Amino acid sequence: MTTKSNCGPQADPEFFGALDKLFEQYPEAADRYMVKSMSLELDVLKIDFRRQVGVSRVEDGRIITEFVDRDPTRHRQCCGYHHGECILVCDDPPV
Repeated sequence: MTTKSNCGPQADPEFFGALDKLFEQYPEAADRYMVKSMSLELDVLKIDFRRQVGVSRVEDGRIITEFVDRDPTRHRQCCGYHHGECILVCDDPPV
């Protein structure tokens, strides 16, 4: 990948400092979540999350995410939120 993003603790130290304190306050929840830069989706792929949603699945030991038009008739478990809105749904893992 040749795209460099200006994100992380060096770019936003106050934000990440606040997150560190929050994760310390809720250690069980901190083990379930991570913070991820959205630069690939927004700057490189130009995903419009008002219109599209990411759909992730596990395949051959990889996590594959495709972006598709939102379908309100299809309900899946949300596994990614942005500004309180679901932007990533996850297919059930293969049994």
